[in-house]
Amino acid sequence: MDDKSNKLSDTVNVTMHTLTLSDKSVSYAKVKRNTAFIGNIVSKILEHNKVLDRETLLYSAGLFRNAILELLKNGKAVDLLEMGVLYIKPNGSIDSETPGIEDVPRMTLSFTPSDLALEAVKDVTAGADITMTNEPLLASIYNIHTKQESKELSIGYSARITGKRLKIAGEESETGLYLASCSEDGAYNADSSTWTAIGMENIVDNTNTKILFNIPSTVASGSYRLILRTAYGSGTRINKKVRTGVYAERFMLA
Repeated sequence: MDDKSNKLSDTVNVTMHTLTLSDKSVSYAKVKRNTAFIGNIVSKILEHNKVLDRETLLYSAGLFRNAILELLKNGKAVDLLEMGVLYIKPNGSIDSETPGIEDVPRMTLSFTPSDLALEAVKDVTAGADITMTNEPLLASIYNIHTKQESKELSIGYSARITGKRLKIAGEESETGLYLASCSEDGAYNADSSTWTAIGMENIVDNTNTKILFNIPSTVASGSYRLILRTAYGSGTRINKKVRTGVYAERFMLA
């Protein structure tokens, strides 16, 4: 297993989001992801255990990973070291009153944390790095072609984004919906000139909570991040500042 690690923050950073569509002044906090990879886990073990060496731990971790993947491929739910259960489930509903086995959607994964894991995080508090934001929130993506919420969209077909503060408005040269090619870890080029614009002609529904769009057949297959830029304020008001929202996960176009 690769000895991958990440530079971890000592604080739990959160961003504060306002619900602009609510009749009341309501906000919520979202934790900024601070991911520990296998290298970080091994380093933490070695802080407390001087008997085992790094190579042995990495090798053992690889054995655990391969065994868990094999069990998942065989349809088993897996208790992950008493921290919770990783299990498979159909990825979406069935649009039929008399469904057959062939109508069952492809499988996806879910995770139910154990009491042990929940106990470990219950007293975690936010650090000092708390920021307010009213950026667009891209909460989920739905593939209209496959009728599934997934990490794979279909070239030449439609998709739907749901979230908050999504409505696209402002100068078309500065705003819109974009596809940014990315690497396996989700990293993409911040230079917007390298992004692929969906184009407003491909936007079917354009509201604060939903964007329905067509994916042009000219777009190349591959791994992407979805980026939305807008200057919409409220009513007919257009802000001077363009706000940017990025979908949290990379997805595949095929």
